[in-house]
Amino acid sequence: MAGLFGRSLDLLTSAGSVYVIDREADALGDAPNLSHQTPPVMRSEKTSPKKTHRYRLWKALAIFRRDDTKFAVKVGAGAALYALPSFLCATRPFYQHFRGEWGLLSYMLVCSMTIGASNTTGYARFLGTCIGAVCAIVAWTLSGENPFALAAFGWFMSLWTAYIIVAQGKGPMGRFIMLTYNLSALYAYSLSVKDLDDDSDEGGISPIITEITFHRTAAVLSGCVWGLIITRLIWPISARQKLKDGLSVLWLRMGLIWKRRPMECRLQGKTSNAYMDLEEESHLHRFLGQLEKLRESAASEVNLRGPFPEASYKRLLGITGGMLDALHAMNIMILKETRMSCGEAAILQSTTAERAQLSLRITHLFQVMASSIKLEYPLNDALPSVEHTRDRLLAKIFGFRKEEKSGIITSDQDFALLYSYGLVTGQLAKAMKDISTELEKLFGVLDEDVLKLQ
Repeated sequence: MAGLFGRSLDLLTSAGSVYVIDREADALGDAPNLSHQTPPVMRSEKTSPKKTHRYRLWKALAIFRRDDTKFAVKVGAGAALYALPSFLCATRPFYQHFRGEWGLLSYMLVCSMTIGASNTTGYARFLGTCIGAVCAIVAWTLSGENPFALAAFGWFMSLWTAYIIVAQGKGPMGRFIMLTYNLSALYAYSLSVKDLDDDSDEGGISPIITEITFHRTAAVLSGCVWGLIITRLIWPISARQKLKDGLSVLWLRMGLIWKRRPMECRLQGKTSNAYMDLEEESHLHRFLGQLEKLRESAASEVNLRGPFPEASYKRLLGITGGMLDALHAMNIMILKETRMSCGEAAILQSTTAERAQLSLRITHLFQVMASSIKLEYPLNDALPSVEHTRDRLLAKIFGFRKEEKSGIITSDQDFALLYSYGLVTGQLAKAMKDISTELEKLFGVLDEDVLKLQ
């Protein structure tokens, strides 16, 4: 417990100095794409790192540590290697015979940022190509090279693939089926009417549809396999790991937002955007949407540790979305109430200590959860409770209302914002309990076996 709490607290505090996240490195607005996001850079408010030449060089080369840069380099190098046989006299005939350009196109389509996305696209690409090739063979055989019959078959294929894309939601599969069918059947018809140069290896003016589809299927398979090799072996980017890292960063960011103490910002007369502006809120929701895409990609990754627990992460993302909605509700209430009455100011001043403790407790739990999912480390079964701190706040509000201190007259409207604050903290407390339950299912509970010194 202490080790996990210590690691999480070290994210924001060290030797009594409060650490803040560098806006330039952590702003979700500057990095809406996960591939562009770099880990948050922590700096002290009291001291700054020594600007040595090595440090300046390390910071200047940050672009080469980004995932999108690595992805561009490895995909470009892989494409150059795949196309190399077409430039060599000894291998050019073989490359042309098996339509290597189709394989190169398939390679470029299969290569995705993460391993899971490449697996999904590669599977859809190859299976769609095989289905489209079979359909092209059947249509060409039954039509007897009749253009009107081919047009009817094409119309039927367009309806079928549209159903696959729209109704079943399998966009890549439907597109690849239609692409392979069209290119195979149209290419065969172009050869038969002498619209193209004579291609003797595929029948010439009497095209052999099986040869055409076989060459294209073999090329697509080679391109898919080469793409999977490149994405898996060279600088692999795991959707599972990026999902865990992204969820950890999102929880830390939400903890920092709550640490700003929204009610304190109002009491001190700061602008309403001091808590959370609409742009930041939009970026948080956009980031959550990108995590949803990573979850879908992670389900396609093969790992010896076992299948990806998609259901648990789906629930975690759903709970996180609910917490973002709670922060949004608090933000709306603050933006709505622009003026503060004397009674409301007195209530806020009276509950300063309780609200500070509640904010710190919620921020602390955000850090603990972020550390747990980042390190894949189990939680202790005795986490600090938010409810007790929240109950003390509610008791203080009730006591203030009962005593009417200092002769200040208050109305129900003065308590509205603080009651909304209590409701939001209640929602956050319940959500954190649910997250703790899901983390316990994923990583277990901290016990003596985990803490064994070896």
